Amino acid sequence: MTAQPKLTYSLVKNRYEALRQVAREATHEGLPTVLINKRSMAIQKDTISLEGFTFKSQHELKKWELHGLRRVAWDWDVVQKKYKTHPKRFELSIWYRHQTLCAASIGRPTWGGGKLRLDFIESAPLETPLDGLITDITIAAGVDYALSIGTSQLRIMNPVNTEVQNYYLSKPGFSYDSRGDFCYRDLT
Repeated sequence: MTAQPKLTYSLVKNRYEALRQVAREATHEGLPTVLINKRSMAIQKDTISLEGFTFKSQHELKKWELHGLRRVAWDWDVVQKKYKTHPKRFELSIWYRHQTLCAASIGRPTWGGGKLRLDFIESAPLETPLDGLITDITIAAGVDYALSIGTSQLRIMNPVNTEVQNYYLSKPGFSYDSRGDFCYRDLT
């Protein structure tokens, strides 16, 4: 009996990037043709793009750090460096017309691999046309990726306050685990 050759980090990284891309495409395909934002404006699906973290998204996230209007002050450079070593990580940037970064999120599977954690979710500090749509799009992308890597639960970790926690809990299927401080939705 011969041992299976060990996959290189590069092969593993490329495999999971392909799965992330397929999940983002599936999420975009599953969006309604027209979405209604929180200001009751109609947003065409084809004006929304879902990407990973690119040089352009990193540049735009840096601009967010200059605003005093952020709800949380995450250092996205530090966050991205920390998660870069996790080949199975979830990463998503949500764009309007390929010009306006509306949101960013990142996470990874739990150490046991059975659940997908969304550790950081942030929407743009200034108003965008996608306000009111970000969480639903992020959850949909998280679910699509979680299913593609075989996890059974999506977790949104450490809601920043009770208002945000209650907002996540208003989404279909979500519950709260007070011991672990996360909102979760079982996928199976």
